[in-house]
Amino acid sequence: MKRAQKNEPRVRINLILRGEPAEWLISWRERGLISSYTDAVIQALRALHEKIVEQDLKALQVRNLNRINEDTW
Repeated sequence: MKRAQKNEPRVRINLILRGEPAEWLISWRERGLISSYTDAVIQALRALHEKIVEQDLKALQVRNLNRINEDTW
């Protein structure tokens, strides 16, 4: 991964995972799905971000449909 530039936002995450999440990471690393635990966190955050964006878009669609339906009545 490339080094963060000075003007790029940065967050340091220092944590210990136990139980099921730790098992997932160990398994994914053994299977070659992730190259490091940092890679896993980045992939997980990307997946979460995609889901949130998808939910936001669906909510906007519902609001727009409701607005259209209200205007037609």
